[in-house]
Order: sequence, then C-alpha cells, then structure tokens
Amino acid sequence: MSKRLIYPKDYIREVLVEEVGKIVINHPYLSFLLICSGIEFLGKCIDATEKWGEGSSKEQFKVAIIKLFPERYHNLADDLYKDLRCGMVHRFLPGSIFLTQNKNDSNGEILYNNHPYLKDGKKILVIEYFYFDFVEACKKVLAKDFSSNKMNKPLLFIG
Repeated sequence: MSKRLIYPKDYIREVLVEEVGKIVINHPYLSFLLICSGIEFLGKCIDATEKWGEGSSKEQFKVAIIKLFPERYHNLADDLYKDLRCGMVHRFLPGSIFLTQNKNDSNGEILYNNHPYLKDGKKILVIEYFYFDFVEACKKVLAKDFSSNKMNKPLLFIG
C-alpha cells in the first residue's frame, strides 16, 4: 500500500462504505459495531466545530440519526444511542435492541419500509437494511459542500 493522506470524504468512501460493506457480508454482528461508530463519525463530520473532538458522542450520534437517516429512525435516536451504540462500543452487546440479518427472516415479516422493525414491543435491526440506510447517510455527507473546515484537512496518514 502506498503512503498517502486520507481526507474525511475519502475515509467515508473507502472505509465506512466499502470496507464495512465487505464486513456486513461475512461478519454481520461485527458490522453493527462498526456502523455505530461510523454514525458517530458522520455526526462529527456535520458538526460545525473545527475539531474532531471528544465528549459530545451522544449529541453527534443523535444529530447524525436525525439529519442523515430516514424519519423512521428519528424517534429511536435515544434508544439507538443507548442500547445499540453504547451497548456495542462498551460491552460488545446490544441493550434491548435485537440484531439479525435478512436470511434469518424465515417468515418474510421484516420489510424494509418497517425497518427498524418492531415486534411485540421489541426493536429489531436487520443488518442489510441498517447498512443500506447508513450508506445513504454517508452519501448525504459526501454530497455536502464543506468550504473551509475540518472536512478539507487530512484526517489520517496511511503508510
């Protein structure tokens, strides 16, 4: 691999979309953790502050859900942060949210338009649908014009 600077939009394309996409196929459970961290990163991207910063994870995660994800996620922003993001990041286990993949839907009950899926009061996330919505959120950030902020400065140096 050649040495190069990675800018935030490159990171979104190459890591959050492409690399996480490969992991979704082979390691669906692990991909929930990566997507949760990626959502927080997207929130940091659209945050107007000049620093990537720490300490505002909850706000940045929730802002990303509200501004970048379909409306069906909005009323679950708190639960997604607490039960999914914090559960996966801190314990590697979700809280009260059940995680699954499309192939486990033997009854054909989980429809994309109803995702996140609610059944008997339980919230269920299907990785294929969740990843699709995450990619769409990434595309919204990639389409934004960031004239003069942290999005135009190198994020990482690979090599």
